Amino acid sequence: MSIFAPHNIETMNEDDVAGELVRPLCRALGYTQGNPEANLRSQVSLQYDKAFLGHKKGEKDPVLRGKPDFVCEVVSYARWVVEAKKPSIQLSQNDSYQAHTYATHPEIAAEFYLLSNGREFKVYRVGNPDAPIFAWLKDETDEKLPTLRNLLGPDAMRKRAGVKIDIGKPLAEGLGSEARILNGHVVYERNTCSLPVDLKMDGIRNGITGSRVFRTDDGLISAVVEIVSAFAGLDELNKRFGFSPFLFKAADEYISVNRESPTLMQNLVAIDIPAGTQIPATLLGPAGLLPFDLVGECYTEATGFIEDKQFKGTFVIDYLYKIVGAKMLGLPFQEFRIRSEGPFEVTFE
Repeated sequence: MSIFAPHNIETMNEDDVAGELVRPLCRALGYTQGNPEANLRSQVSLQYDKAFLGHKKGEKDPVLRGKPDFVCEVVSYARWVVEAKKPSIQLSQNDSYQAHTYATHPEIAAEFYLLSNGREFKVYRVGNPDAPIFAWLKDETDEKLPTLRNLLGPDAMRKRAGVKIDIGKPLAEGLGSEARILNGHVVYERNTCSLPVDLKMDGIRNGITGSRVFRTDDGLISAVVEIVSAFAGLDELNKRFGFSPFLFKAADEYISVNRESPTLMQNLVAIDIPAGTQIPATLLGPAGLLPFDLVGECYTEATGFIEDKQFKGTFVIDYLYKIVGAKMLGLPFQEFRIRSEGPFEVTFE
């Protein structure tokens, strides 16, 4: 559903653009009138009626004509300004300069300003009125909302102090184009084996300690996930044979925020463990040397959604192990499978 109510832009004037298009956009970004944390102010009157240019004597400053249509402010943190024009005019450099004088006024001191005639929208950073840092057409607004929230939303404004502006394609609503993994866990709730053995693994919990989620050059969402085993002796072995960190990829445009339509992330690791490898003690058995070569693959899928800065859901890991030279060793089987599944949670920053 569009953030804009039905309207006829051909009959709009400047006030209509401000009220019917710009105000709903500001609300969709998280700003409302009277909100003590993310306030939306309209038709802000400036006590000092000059365009402030830093002169020691203010009477030399040019007269400031008009006033900003909206000021969106994250109280005690930062502000940005909106200037609306009627749809019948093309946005010009002079319009940008006018909005820039509002944004740089000492009573406003904004970080960004938005200029719109209802047909197109342009975001500028204060100090560079000649080139917008982000622009889009009205009909693209719903599609661009995740990026706009990462740029102009209250949370983004609070966090931005000294941080590089992120106008890359976001991973999901509320996330930038890259996110750091803080922590998390996976629980091996159910574990089965094709061999008649008791795995004794149900309920084992492995920790997640890092690392990051990002977009690759081909646009895929990727996640590098560092995992700490419940069995300390396995950590070095897991790193050696590619079981940590895991590299997941997803073909979705954005990571889902809807539990009814989760995102699928997948990982495939080739298994090649030579005979003589030191195997640490686990619930499966004592420590010792692997008596044969093992090859195969480990396929993992994580299906989940984002909620409150967490990616959560369920995972499945299928291990296929093939014993090289099983017949020569007199073994009754040549391969075996282990399947583990359960819930996970990953916290982003």
